[in-house]
Amino acid sequence: MDINKSLICPKCNGLHFEIKRMATYLYTYKVNTPLTEDWSKESEALPFLFDNRELISSKEHLQCKECGAQFPCDLYSKDTKVHFTILQKAIRTDLVKEPNFFG
Repeated sequence: MDINKSLICPKCNGLHFEIKRMATYLYTYKVNTPLTEDWSKESEALPFLFDNRELISSKEHLQCKECGAQFPCDLYSKDTKVHFTILQKAIRTDLVKEPNFFG
């Protein structure tokens, strides 16, 4: 998707858009490790952190906020000029030992 120019909806000439993404992930949690055994001794409830997240499927589209028209877009194309920090950090967490999603 080339965003060097202003986007204009071809159906209503609207100028306001949202990118919507629906994704399915497979999360893996390691249990019965030395770390999780130590956590089980804590008296307070702790978050259960995943060890790996694998993208199974995703579908993205650009949606006009004025008329609701939807236009497919591919956020994974090597030619895309749209880069979202959270996508860059979250999609390939299987290659990172300690994923960092903030910053």
